[in-house]
Amino acid sequence: MHARSEPLSPFVPWSSQDRTPLHEVEFSIPSVGRQSLLVDLLRDPSSITERLLDPSRLQGVVLGSAGIIAGCTSFFAAAASVARGKEAWWGAAALTSLNVLMSLAASLGPIYATGILLAARVPLARLVAALLAATATGSLLLAGLASPLYLLTRLNPEWAGPLMLTSSFLLAGAAAGARIHRLLSHMAETVTGSALGESSAKLSTEDAFRVGILARISWMMLAFTLALGFWAFNALG
Repeated sequence: MHARSEPLSPFVPWSSQDRTPLHEVEFSIPSVGRQSLLVDLLRDPSSITERLLDPSRLQGVVLGSAGIIAGCTSFFAAAASVARGKEAWWGAAALTSLNVLMSLAASLGPIYATGILLAARVPLARLVAALLAATATGSLLLAGLASPLYLLTRLNPEWAGPLMLTSSFLLAGAAAGARIHRLLSHMAETVTGSALGESSAKLSTEDAFRVGILARISWMMLAFTLALGFWAFNALG
């Protein structure tokens, strides 16, 4: 009976002999043009992956995504507060954006530890950027739903408004979860392909399974910390 070696993370470059240091690997990623981060978040996950794998552009993803999250969630919270007749909407806006960013920070440790346990460790800087980018995509959808929320709350604050509020968060969460899965999968395929001298490579069944678990755990942890944060801060109360 032969002992199996420890699985290699599909997010870390490696050769058939051993792991190759990250900075020595040249990633071959098709150029998709220098579009704005906002356009890439809405339309092109592969371009976000290109940004995540480029050290010179990684900081821009982090800062840009954090700004989009803060702006979009504040706008949504302000619309929800004004629709209910509250004048101090800035308090809810500030608390909501702060709650989302703090929830991201709180979920980072468990998600990173899960990656280590699954032998699917994502370098920390890229994991932070990927989570922020996925959450920014959900935040953009949330901002787009602010107008229907305002109208329905003004028409019927008893049931239509709260129902739309809940639906908005569910839709934004689903969009963020789907984007987390797509970004992690595409990043793993690109890194695995770079080790084989290709632009991208299809993941093995085992690697795809581990990446899928990591994506689902990431979405669950983020949803849990967000729900806990909204309950603790009562930002929209």
